[in-house]
Amino acid sequence: MITLTTIVIAVVFTLALLIATFVAPNPITGVLALVMGALVYFVLWPKYEGGQLALSQGVEIQAAVQEVRHWNVGGDVGGDKYEILAVAPRPDNGQIQQFVSPPMTTDPQPYLGDTVSVTVDWSHPQAYIMDLSFLPFRVDSLRR
Repeated sequence: MITLTTIVIAVVFTLALLIATFVAPNPITGVLALVMGALVYFVLWPKYEGGQLALSQGVEIQAAVQEVRHWNVGGDVGGDKYEILAVAPRPDNGQIQQFVSPPMTTDPQPYLGDTVSVTVDWSHPQAYIMDLSFLPFRVDSLRR
């Protein structure tokens, strides 16, 4: 889940880029300020609101672990990434809803059971939080 601290840091960084653009005009700082502003507005803020919505109005369910997706990002530089994919039927229409964990750098497969806890707001099923507190390592949750 994205915290309010993450949003504040991103906004402060964006404001610093805007100030730098006006103090020492450079097209690169202006473009970076626009990109950071768009990132905050279109990615970070909706994910933060979705997490808050799931916490306030969501219900905790047990989603069946479907697989652990593994890929390599950028060869040796980016390293291996893993995501837990879990599924559960929607109570309103019975269709299968997929939940994806934030990417992690350690393989979670040895620590997984058959299910994982997910707090989801079924009126907005994209607003969910997968509980990864059972993992013995930290997972940065900039995604989902």
